[in-house]
Amino acid sequence: MQEPSIFTKLAPVLNVRDVAAERTFYESLGLPVIYEGDEYPDFIAFGSGAVDFGIQPAPADNDPPSVLTWQLGVLDIDAAADRCRTAGLDFETEQNNPAPGWRYRRLILLSPSGYRVALEGPNEAHSATRTSPGAPGSN
Repeated sequence: MQEPSIFTKLAPVLNVRDVAAERTFYESLGLPVIYEGDEYPDFIAFGSGAVDFGIQPAPADNDPPSVLTWQLGVLDIDAAADRCRTAGLDFETEQNNPAPGWRYRRLILLSPSGYRVALEGPNEAHSATRTSPGAPGSN
C-alpha cells in the first residue's frame, strides 16, 4: 500500500534577471500578482488557483532556455494568442499532432529574462482519447 503524499502543490520560483520586466510580462499574460510585500521585498508571486509561482532576482547569471521550458495550460489557445497580440508580446505558434485523436497548439514566447514560455491549448481533435495526465497536450 502506497503512503499518502505529503505534497500539497508545486510552487516554483524562477530566478530572473529583471524582476520588473518579468512582472510586466506575466501580468500581460493575465496572471495576477497574489503576493508582494515588505517581508520578502525582492519576491513577487503570481497565481490563478491552478497556477502559482514566484519570481526573484537571480543571484548569478544563468541560461534560462537550457534550464526550463515554462509550460502553462490554457483553456483557449486563440484567446491566448489574442491576449499576446494585444499586449505586444511576440510568439510563434507550434502545431503538435503526436497521435491520432491528439492534436494541440502551443504558443512559444520568451520572457524578458530568456525563459522559454509555452502556452499549451487543449486537445483540438474530435476524439480526445489519447491524452494522459502530465503528458504534453494533456490539459
